Amino acid sequence: MKETAFRTFLLLCGSAAVGCTPTLPSNEPLYFAVVNLEQVNQANNLAVPGYAPASGQQGNWGVFNIPQIQHGVVVTPNGEIGAGGTTFFVDDGPGGSAGQVTGIFYGIQITSPTTSTGGTIDFFWHPANASYVTASCLSGVTCAPDAPTVALFTSGTFLARVKLASGVDSGNAMTFTKSDSPFTSPGVIGHSSSFADVDTTASGPWTAALDGNWFTTSFGTRDIRLLMVFTGGAGPSWSGGPAGTVGLRSNDPLRVFTH
Repeated sequence: MKETAFRTFLLLCGSAAVGCTPTLPSNEPLYFAVVNLEQVNQANNLAVPGYAPASGQQGNWGVFNIPQIQHGVVVTPNGEIGAGGTTFFVDDGPGGSAGQVTGIFYGIQITSPTTSTGGTIDFFWHPANASYVTASCLSGVTCAPDAPTVALFTSGTFLARVKLASGVDSGNAMTFTKSDSPFTSPGVIGHSSSFADVDTTASGPWTAALDGNWFTTSFGTRDIRLLMVFTGGAGPSWSGGPAGTVGLRSNDPLRVFTH
């Protein structure tokens, strides 16, 4: 696995230089696997600890790791991208040679048990041998919803910022995320969908590539499509205060047709 990851690293970087930021390929579909650890509160009274861009109260925030990026397959032109292509990037873990992509999402306002508006996602790159997010952290066992955890996921090189946008509900321009079950139902497996656009005012190495405007919605084109599959199961601290807070883990395929 580590030898394969190293060959992938060379392909991404063009050299064996440690610290090289991966370059996304242009003009092709990509399929990102994303693993989240998050909090949800229907009253929108959560605060993100230690991350200045996420100031204010919100109903949903979390941190994430991207374990794999695949070359995707167009399922529906301008509508859907699936997995099935060759692997582009694999996070081979602590001691590996591939590096790690992590991030944070924040600013989501819950508008009903199954809908929300707003939301921002920031991506970060960690070179090989940097401080790594481990499986025990992503399970919520060793990482709590606190400032040290936020710093762990956001201390790398900034890659890009995207903002959730309309499109998932053709009848409501203010619905950015829509779920088939309540966000705050512990232990219930739910699915929620959303679209996002790149924030070009926060420029990073991935900003231009992610700005593909490929997905067609009732409210215009969008750069990214997300499907969140969420369950309970986060560590007990993630379901702590304020009252009504539910800790969730989710696996979220993110799809983009790069520019």
